[in-house]
Amino acid sequence: MRRIQVWVSFIAVAFLVLNTGAAFAGDVKAQGKPFQYLQQQIDDLKKQLQDNYYTKTEVDALLAACCVAEIRFSQVSAGWYHTCGVKSDGTVTCWGADNSGQSTPPEGTFSQVACGGEGHTCGLQSNGTVLCWGEDNWGQSTPPAGTFSQVSAGAAHTCGVKSDGIVACWGWNDLGVSTPPEGTFSQIACEAYHTCGVKSDGTVACWGRNDFGQSTPPAGTFTQVASGGGYHTCGVKSDGTVACWGYGSAGQTTPPVGTFTQVACGSYHTCGVKSDGTVACWGANGYGQSAPPAGTFTQVTAGAWHTCGVKSDGTVACWGRNDSGQSTPPQL
Repeated sequence: MRRIQVWVSFIAVAFLVLNTGAAFAGDVKAQGKPFQYLQQQIDDLKKQLQDNYYTKTEVDALLAACCVAEIRFSQVSAGWYHTCGVKSDGTVTCWGADNSGQSTPPEGTFSQVACGGEGHTCGLQSNGTVLCWGEDNWGQSTPPAGTFSQVSAGAAHTCGVKSDGIVACWGWNDLGVSTPPEGTFSQIACEAYHTCGVKSDGTVACWGRNDFGQSTPPAGTFTQVASGGGYHTCGVKSDGTVACWGYGSAGQTTPPVGTFTQVACGSYHTCGVKSDGTVACWGANGYGQSAPPAGTFTQVTAGAWHTCGVKSDGTVACWGRNDSGQSTPPQL
């Protein structure tokens, strides 16, 4: 009799999964509460199944058959060996390496998250303040007071655009990576050894290591900039084309023709969201990090050797190196 009751619960949750997905798939912002409720239902079902002598293997197989739902995200960020994303309810979830606590986010709601290369993560809270977690040996996880509009995490330093447009940086400062120039900015991008930002007039300024020209941007105006691996930089120009500069031995600074809405740099590869929503990648591909899946995306992020993106339906897809689980986004 108890097994019959469990199977009734199993069918009910399966029905709930299908209806939750159908009802909310088109509305990314509506995913939060329904999927929180669904998670609780699945957790309860797991307990019932295990209490009725099903093995863990049997439970996982049953749930995979009917009850696995993909979580919806508004934004995602890739570090070297971990990845974090802001879910549709504003909470942050992370996957991959967690040796320094970089994949153990605090409670609360966030509008943006930024994964550092080595072992820290920072997020922009809903109230505009920055909160960081993970490694803090250089002070990279100790942000200053005040409110910000955006944050970016490098290997051992972090920078953010404050509400007044001024850039503040904290953490490791060898080579001047945490010493921004004067002026106001609309966006910032940190990597291991250099930092770049789009100034309020649309021009790009960079500081830090420059042995390969990665901190010497071209003239012109940009809407977004991305730094990668400490050795190269790319940006989306005002006309939608991509320009790259710095080290390019693997082709990571040779973008394809076409127009883009956003670009992201890894160690030796680069990816961008094209105007039609598809993702194009160029450069190193030894782990498949430059081989994106089909479909349309709203955002892409590049780690050292893996890449992730938010698809148009709010789900996250990752490709490339996965030895720490950094390319396996969570599911309910």
